Amino acid sequence: MKPTLNQLISFCTVAEMGNIGRAAEKLNISQPPLSRQIAQLERDLGTKLFTRNAKGMKLTFAGEQFFKDSRAVLRMMQQACHNVQAASEGQMGLIKLGATMYASYSVVPQIVMQHRIKHPCIDLQFQEMIPTELSAALEEGRLDVAISFSEVTTSAISSLELLREPLIVALPADHPQATAENFTLKSLADDPFIIVPRPMSPLLYDRIFNQCLKAGFSPEIGIEVSVQQTIVNFVAHGLGVAIIPASMAAAQIRGVSYRKIADANTIENILMWSSPNKNPSLEHFIHQCRALTPALNTASARFISS
Repeated sequence: MKPTLNQLISFCTVAEMGNIGRAAEKLNISQPPLSRQIAQLERDLGTKLFTRNAKGMKLTFAGEQFFKDSRAVLRMMQQACHNVQAASEGQMGLIKLGATMYASYSVVPQIVMQHRIKHPCIDLQFQEMIPTELSAALEEGRLDVAISFSEVTTSAISSLELLREPLIVALPADHPQATAENFTLKSLADDPFIIVPRPMSPLLYDRIFNQCLKAGFSPEIGIEVSVQQTIVNFVAHGLGVAIIPASMAAAQIRGVSYRKIADANTIENILMWSSPNKNPSLEHFIHQCRALTPALNTASARFISS
């Protein structure tokens, strides 16, 4: 017969107190039931756990080992109770975060760093996706939160703007306009533009296209590329020019120059989550992101002005 949890508690209390009377007092029970409980435990285990004398009770060699193991079991049980309470309150658990690659250069590093500091017991799984994949994964419950250019327009999705920043131009370093004193976007009217395909990121595509229209021309689309880092890399190889979110300059790809745009359109990093999501850790993550938003925008403004 295996010992019960109550038997282990009683045994450890007697072992710690060294006296059945004091142990009974600590457990708030009478002495005879406690004595019978210890005797039954010894019969179940088939060995003596205590030697008894006028001064009290002393652990046998077997009792010493059982005491050590029993305390470990009780500690594990105590930890299990703590863990289940923490999990129910969202202090432990798992957050599945998805984001565009662009967000990995803008807001994701700061969010992940802050999450580690504030919630070390909540695991964070991160994966990069294109915007349309992020939307589907969020709606299907494969992600808890997503960071993308635009919010999903359904009533079940809640959102928070994390960062708003301007678009900038990426040019090959040897492009004539890379060092031009009076650079204007219209000076690139004859250049091929490398741009994200509209079906993959409609909002970003439209902001870029509209930026060119404001400058007085319709862009010549050279290559359509899904990933922002690849777009900048293609620019470095002289395959065209691109309009990109300002944070992408942090990629520091050699062979690329960046120019500011007058009256630049802005692009937003939006945190999105499903309102019906019952993950208890989600509330802590959203609260952390909301508190971090001012710092994200301050850091971005400092980077863009430098």
